[in-house]
Amino acid sequence: MRRGTRTTALVAAALAGTVAVTGCGSDRERPSFIGEGIPTDGGEQEEGTGGDGAEDKPAAGGNGVTDLPPPEMVSRAMDAVTGADSLRLSGTIEESPGQLMEIDMLMDVRGDCAGTVAVAGEGSFELLKRGNELWYQPDTEFWQAVTGSDMTELSGMYLYGTTDNPDAGAMAEMCDLEGFLGNFGDVSGMTSDEVSVGEESTHLNVPVIALHEVPKPGSSRESTLLIATEGEPYLMHMEQTERGTTNAISMSDFDVPVDFDEPAAHLVLDLEELANGGAPGGF
Repeated sequence: MRRGTRTTALVAAALAGTVAVTGCGSDRERPSFIGEGIPTDGGEQEEGTGGDGAEDKPAAGGNGVTDLPPPEMVSRAMDAVTGADSLRLSGTIEESPGQLMEIDMLMDVRGDCAGTVAVAGEGSFELLKRGNELWYQPDTEFWQAVTGSDMTELSGMYLYGTTDNPDAGAMAEMCDLEGFLGNFGDVSGMTSDEVSVGEESTHLNVPVIALHEVPKPGSSRESTLLIATEGEPYLMHMEQTERGTTNAISMSDFDVPVDFDEPAAHLVLDLEELANGGAPGGF
């Protein structure tokens, strides 16, 4: 097999591996995100590739959310989140014990996104999407996991495609903010007998109040929500423990535009060209 054909085959395998690892384009049920996501320490959050690293700044004075009954607090928080043009998700989704996926992604309602995804034992990749164009850059561990080769010749390279490409289109599902927000049904439906009000604290430099889901009889699920008490009453954080898995997800950078520089042309491999047997750079 000549080198170009080998590279094309391995890139195709990597795309298939990405779809399989992340669950995109499959019939596997997505996480409900009532609490899934990213364990946080409730303090500092590192800057990721998503967004411009802007931090949420507390506005002067309270927003009155603490005076509301718990169901209305949740409703106000969900209205604030779903009304945002963009937001940043960061954390670790544990779909089952030991199966971790870390995400740090800025995404908007138009389906644009910029950030990173890492799967335990499978490596990580950077994902960029603008309009119908998508770029992603796997790291060496990811190449090794999905192709059996370290793919050193592609180190630092981005794979490029449009949403017309089935595999790239499946990857684009990770940028679906509206789809993500649609998974909040269980949260917005909480009633007063399901929620207790906890302490006020600070999360990601924003004053918040905690709401704790009261476990239902026969259920092992325990959930906590953190809602901003200054400025917009955004739902800032959720975490949940159920059936041996603990998940959490934080939201920040509300209404920060998804803005990034496209990768330099010499660092980009076109998926369509590769599928047709081409291999830029003599691969």
